[in-house]
Amino acid sequence: MKQLLTALTFSCLLGAQAQSAPIEFRYGVDVFAESQGTLDALQSISAMTEIAPGLHFGQTLYSAAAGDAGGLFVGGFELLKRWQIGNKAQLEFGGFIGGGGGAALVGGDGLMTRAHISLRRHLFGNISGTLGISYVDISGSPISTPALSFGLSRDTDFAFVGGHLDSGVSTGRVLLAVKPMVKQFHTSSNRTRSGRALKTMTLVGVEASYAASPSARHETFLQATGAIAGDGEGYADIQVGYRWKTAATGLRAFADVAAGFGGGGDVDTGGGLLASIGAGVAIPIARGFEVEFGAQATSAVDGDLTAIVPYMRTSLTFGAKNRPYQTPQHWQLSMGLTLQSPNNGFRKPGVATTASPTLIETSVDLFVGKHLYLTGNAQTVAGGHAGGYAIGLMGLGYEFPLGNRLSASVEGMLGAAGGGGVDTGGGLVAAAKLELDYAINDKVALSAGIGKMETLRGNGGAKPVTFHLGLKTRFTTFH
Repeated sequence: MKQLLTALTFSCLLGAQAQSAPIEFRYGVDVFAESQGTLDALQSISAMTEIAPGLHFGQTLYSAAAGDAGGLFVGGFELLKRWQIGNKAQLEFGGFIGGGGGAALVGGDGLMTRAHISLRRHLFGNISGTLGISYVDISGSPISTPALSFGLSRDTDFAFVGGHLDSGVSTGRVLLAVKPMVKQFHTSSNRTRSGRALKTMTLVGVEASYAASPSARHETFLQATGAIAGDGEGYADIQVGYRWKTAATGLRAFADVAAGFGGGGDVDTGGGLLASIGAGVAIPIARGFEVEFGAQATSAVDGDLTAIVPYMRTSLTFGAKNRPYQTPQHWQLSMGLTLQSPNNGFRKPGVATTASPTLIETSVDLFVGKHLYLTGNAQTVAGGHAGGYAIGLMGLGYEFPLGNRLSASVEGMLGAAGGGGVDTGGGLVAAAKLELDYAINDKVALSAGIGKMETLRGNGGAKPVTFHLGLKTRFTTFH
């Protein structure tokens, strides 16, 4: 979800328009020229928007695609330039910078850079393909290699405008709902990478669902979860899927299929590819609020993970059936860096380094009142000898206006964290932070803050003081 909203936001920076706006989604594969430890190829999901003629910006999430490195995740920012060649082709130069790691493959900082040159060609409809070469390097790992790159992209219009405008739109794909969730992996005879029997895992996360119109009876969704208890500290997964519903709204049953990637901790997902099929029921509780119950069968394509996954989701639904494309929903997005100042028990026993991790941070805020908002936060490590360390948080925030340009906000969050030799006591963590924002102009604000993160299970563990620096901007979606 954060990749989509980042791309939406940077389109907003160019100016507010009461019309739908195109976002390019790309699925890519980088096949390495030679095997890099246990990794033979990367796959990626990108969301980008054009911020100037021929210049595109967005976010990309990379993960393992082939080999035995399921659980390798790297997230960051993508910038590329295109030149038209004839009617259907474009020459493309681009670069990526981000952070992450996992699968015991990144023992150092986790900073990843990637440069590429590709030929992009329109295939049919709103689908294009790319073919090119790239060079991938991850600091603190054996990964440093040229690669052959392939990609498929789709251009999709979304109904949104920059700023808090309520003029409405008449076309574009809509965000139907945001769904905080909890799920459990129940396995039978699966074993971990170290040979132990894999026990039940509990995960928390969020799903975002999208549709071609507010009244559609089918939808696409993006789901991301991380382990907080059981046998999966450091495990996370991301899946993209398609869902059929018996009705657009109200009490309804649904069925879905999904695919994605997952791994981390000691969970054996092989190369990291996952596939799921499931069904459930949605129960309306109040206007704009539902509860969903269901289950999936999830399996790693080439790893030792097959599980029944029951779940429960709360669903914040948007829009009004009798006012399509006229119901506004206000959002805020921030991007920046977080520095964690470690405490004495921050690292697991036997991990000698005392460096302070630096993480790339993205937060998405959904305003449910004039100043009250729900927030989702994702962080991946880019420095500090903690390759593979990642954090996902959800919670509440409140904004306090202090003048024409100044405002403060306070947030409290719960979520999952793990990897990189950091002792998160099974993965369940809480965090709080205080931020001060200065509006540079009517679209962008500079933000600085201080906070605290705490593990909630076991004794000791990671309890760092955190320092935050970033940029914030706002936009409005219509439903």
